[in-house]
Amino acid sequence: MIKNSLKYIKNILKTLVWPIIFVIGQFLIEYIFVAIFNLKEKGTMTNNAFLEYIKTIEYQNKLKDYISSKALIIVLITVLIFMPLLYKAFKKYKTKNNFKLKDIFIPILFGISISLIYNIIIFSLNNVIYFTDNFEPSYLPIVIQLLCTGILGPIFEELIFRGIVYNKLKTFNKPMKSIILCSVIFAFFHTDIVNAIYAFGVSFIFIYLYEKYKTLKAPILMHIALNTTTTLMVSLIVKNYLSFNIYLLVVSFIILINLRKFIKIDV
Repeated sequence: MIKNSLKYIKNILKTLVWPIIFVIGQFLIEYIFVAIFNLKEKGTMTNNAFLEYIKTIEYQNKLKDYISSKALIIVLITVLIFMPLLYKAFKKYKTKNNFKLKDIFIPILFGISISLIYNIIIFSLNNVIYFTDNFEPSYLPIVIQLLCTGILGPIFEELIFRGIVYNKLKTFNKPMKSIILCSVIFAFFHTDIVNAIYAFGVSFIFIYLYEKYKTLKAPILMHIALNTTTTLMVSLIVKNYLSFNIYLLVVSFIILINLRKFIKIDV
């Protein structure tokens, strides 16, 4: 019994290797740029003077501006380092897919409708009791947001969590347990509680789409549609056009109701 439990824990830890490596890698890449910025800012300051300076709002604003200006470079470095490694790790799980050109609209519509429903509901609740800063303006340019959060983020996350983590979990768990564990792990890597709950929920649909079409293209398309819609539409939702928000909410629910048959699959 103990031997089996230890083996199971060992398998779980092996499953978590790539998500942990990726998070640490992102942190180190950004830290290098923070270190470069600090060297420039410190100049001839004494250590004590610089330690006091980094506590100021002026320093924080300058650092944000600097990281924002280097965001594209940071992203490109991350892609060059991790994309080949992650794809290589995923390749052994690839199977023949049945995803056709006509199918691209299904995950896209899922992503758009779920994003709108979630953001409108959460924004409305947040107006009553403030509990998330998700609707605060980003300091990153919209193009960078779309590239990082809208496109590359979903590709990386689907490669890691559905491509590697989920497939690895299936080798030592029953199907439904694998789905739940993958969703829990995916949620865990979203540190904000509101986003974690959201990530846990949408992970089930990502996995269903992956199993339905036997390719990461489907969850990647949905994830991109979801994140891109959030990035583009949040500013309109925040303006609190009540009639417009209600219209979007109703249309999104109608789309989901009509798409429900597409997630009735066996996994």
